[in-house]
Amino acid sequence: MFDGVVGRVPIYTHALDVYGYELNFCSGEALSVGRKDSEEQWAEVVMQACRAMDLKDLVGDGRAMLRVPSAFLSVCDGLSWPKSRVVLAVPGEILNDRAAEEAVSRLAGKGFTIALHNPACDLVELRREADFVSICSLDARNLNGFKANWSEQHDQNLHLLVRDVETPDEYDRFRRLGFDYYEGLFFERPRQLRSCDIPANRLAVLELLARLQNPKVEVDEAEAIITRDMTLSYKLLRLVNSAFFGVTKRVDSIRRAVIFFGLQRIKNWASVILVNSVDYRPRELLTTALIRARTCELLAERMKRPKPELYYIAGLFSLLDAVMDVRMADILRHLKLDDGIDEALLHGSGPIGEVLRAAVAFERADPGGIQACRLAPGVPARAYVESIRWAMDVQRVLESA
Repeated sequence: MFDGVVGRVPIYTHALDVYGYELNFCSGEALSVGRKDSEEQWAEVVMQACRAMDLKDLVGDGRAMLRVPSAFLSVCDGLSWPKSRVVLAVPGEILNDRAAEEAVSRLAGKGFTIALHNPACDLVELRREADFVSICSLDARNLNGFKANWSEQHDQNLHLLVRDVETPDEYDRFRRLGFDYYEGLFFERPRQLRSCDIPANRLAVLELLARLQNPKVEVDEAEAIITRDMTLSYKLLRLVNSAFFGVTKRVDSIRRAVIFFGLQRIKNWASVILVNSVDYRPRELLTTALIRARTCELLAERMKRPKPELYYIAGLFSLLDAVMDVRMADILRHLKLDDGIDEALLHGSGPIGEVLRAAVAFERADPGGIQACRLAPGVPARAYVESIRWAMDVQRVLESA
């Protein structure tokens, strides 16, 4: 049994599709004390997680990147996850240690993809000295002096990954430099459009969301709001009749859907469809928002909090500013949500904010943020993996609807 947490951070391609996820590990012991594991505990924690978890539940069809301390290279031989799906990110200093370099070369020969982090040599020398390296991983903070023609030195067999990209402007810069892969929080940041600049199509989505999430909306009005938008009603009925929900008798109207699933759940699913209808990149934003929504809902239920549906909405809307490219404060002025959700989304405060902060801490395997929820051993791992699996299933249904 693994009672810790495996967090995941998306790694994007040049086109902002998902290449895979960097996995971060946190033991149950670290969760109980609210402090990160030491480097010496890395091997034990990773092996426990590997034995207990199916890699597909964590990364779907993507790759898993593991940052391997040089002292634990030999441990990687014992990983039970498919080697072709695992990227081992190793420190650049291994090229200065003949034994470590040979160990990494052997791991590459066994099928692992090797990423070398912050190599001391230039790219031409790297290809000559270590042809087993497939990815060169570099920190964004160390790249201020690089010029646009720098990336022209690398060949098609060596891909360049930049880590800790913080803003959309930084992503634009590194994209012009020719990097292949991008990792960081830039995808969660809006481009800070002013409220008056909200495009008409996005404003229409916000207005629909505001009407749907109005707590005073009853069944008749919700039915009218949804059925008035033919695309929304069609996709919602496709969704609720999918195998994902397991209905035995076809639901042929929005009213019957409300009766079968309940008003709040139908409002929530309609909101998911509306968010998905916006033209935005990366599309992984919705997956992350769905994971947060489900994690918040599950944690609220485990903690016996009233109205867990409010926690779900906070998670779902937590990335709405990045989806819309609009400041969160401007979005909330349009939506007029419950005050507790506003507090959570703007300041991370209040009971809902506490749970939302924990959901974000799951993504980063941050024990301090998770410990605040005082969950029983094993609950964090189960809740987060269930949320990932659930969100990936929802995405598949949305793509086919």
